[in-house]
Amino acid sequence: MEAEKSKEVPPPEEMNAEETKDDEEDPTTFNRIEEILKENDIDYDVATHKAAITAQESADVRGATLESGAKSMLIVDRSKKLNSVYFLCVMSAAEKINWKLIKEIIGTKKLKLATVEEVLTQTGCAVGGVPPFGSLFNVHTYVDNSLVEQGETISFNAGLKTRSILMKTEDYLKVENPNLCNFIVKEEPKSE
Repeated sequence: MEAEKSKEVPPPEEMNAEETKDDEEDPTTFNRIEEILKENDIDYDVATHKAAITAQESADVRGATLESGAKSMLIVDRSKKLNSVYFLCVMSAAEKINWKLIKEIIGTKKLKLATVEEVLTQTGCAVGGVPPFGSLFNVHTYVDNSLVEQGETISFNAGLKTRSILMKTEDYLKVENPNLCNFIVKEEPKSE
């Protein structure tokens, strides 16, 4: 596996501060992901790139398709009076979450997207940098089948908005062992 962008984009020390923003982010999660992948003898590539804001920008700087992006959304169940329970929902970056379906899957009526502060507190990552590994944060991971069906490889921000990992989808599933289900918005076929 070879990441095209990892060759074309200069290392962080050659980028200006506006492009990398690593100094504002904690590399702990990135380092933990690399340790886990190495311990499990998983092949992967790292792409170093300027920080991207949208999923499409991320795909572009990685040299990957939007569909192969593993979009991670930290959600919170606030139905428990004293403790909030967090979950990580991962899907193809080209898709949108269907809140009704994910509520049914998890079995609650009070799911919400975690706040910026909650994301940072629970994961140590900024919004947009959360990787698809809920196990790193003691959070259960749900993966929509759209990510599996899109192809053989996935790409994702790895705890830093300036570092992405590209790896085989099957290796990701083996390492993370998430709940596979269907929770995206399905487009209705257009009638003619």
